[in-house]
Amino acid sequence: MTGTRPHDSPSKTSNRLVLALWAFGIMGTFFLLREAWPTPLNERDFVAVWVAGKLAAAGHVAQVYDTETLRAIGPAIGGSTVVKLAYPYPPHFLFVAVPLSLLPESVAFVIWQAVSGALFYIAARPYCPPGFPRILVLLTPAALINVLFGQVGLFFGSLWLFAFGGSAVAAAILTFKPHLGLLVAVEAARKRRLLITSAIAIAILGLSAVVFGVDAWRAWFLGAATHQLDNLAVSPEGIWQFQMVTPYLAYGLVGWLLFAGASVALLFRRFDVFTAATGAFLIAPYGFHYDMSVVCLGFGLLLFQRWRDMPAWQTFICAIAFLLPLVVALGTWIASPILLAGLYVQVRNPIERQKGGLISPERSELAATV
Repeated sequence: MTGTRPHDSPSKTSNRLVLALWAFGIMGTFFLLREAWPTPLNERDFVAVWVAGKLAAAGHVAQVYDTETLRAIGPAIGGSTVVKLAYPYPPHFLFVAVPLSLLPESVAFVIWQAVSGALFYIAARPYCPPGFPRILVLLTPAALINVLFGQVGLFFGSLWLFAFGGSAVAAAILTFKPHLGLLVAVEAARKRRLLITSAIAIAILGLSAVVFGVDAWRAWFLGAATHQLDNLAVSPEGIWQFQMVTPYLAYGLVGWLLFAGASVALLFRRFDVFTAATGAFLIAPYGFHYDMSVVCLGFGLLLFQRWRDMPAWQTFICAIAFLLPLVVALGTWIASPILLAGLYVQVRNPIERQKGGLISPERSELAATV
């Protein structure tokens, strides 16, 4: 007779503390951002995508990547008072922005978040263990903040999960966030899909050059991309201090390299969909709390599945990492140490994607002894 381990089929009853943490994250997101939730849709980050689509559809792609011009004319197009508009995505993301811009702004906002949420839900299903309420994948702090601002975090997260599930197309599309999606190329190489992924990516990028012009890429490199890096270089004291979860802004170049090096060392010990997601935010030059949809999900699932087996301090680290999109309100300096500690815990307590859910207790126990 074969016995069952406690973590093989966790029930909702035995995971009340984890579900309570999830509920705390939901309430915390609504409370900390209570002044932002009533904000009109045309005052949220999504307006930059919608305006960029309008400009590109009208043949003014260069203005999309001229930040000063975008901020001068964007509010009038979007009916917004937001003056700090910026569109940082490369030209092939305009294949998303242009169709959305053909819809009324509020309708486009709702459709964008609905489609992104649906994709993330579908992509996350294979990683959900038995007994896990799947709707919770859309109710992490990062997911809720993403919906609030109309950001791309859920879309990015869905592509990440699909890419680690074997989709070369998803991996190729992730080039729209090259700084965070870099580790997907490592996964493609490990699974011997790098050539097909590269071919698809080149085709997408080439098509964008045909449709929007080669000058669009030149404008992106000289405009939007350098604008983001310039903002990092001057270490802004504004809102980024409470939204950015990557090391550079808080710790400078040397600190960034130290965190990135430690992350790479841990990833050599264990590289999977969730450790890579956490590591990406220690290696990338910049990344925000609303981009952490996979990171939050990974720590939440680890707690749901393994909290009874982990030391108390590891459970605490995972809980704080799950809540990091809220905790970063204390300052960007707090994010990288939490993520590095969380990555260590993930390496020691791996969870696997398998048919019908995830669980590989034998490999998990073996890795925990290394």
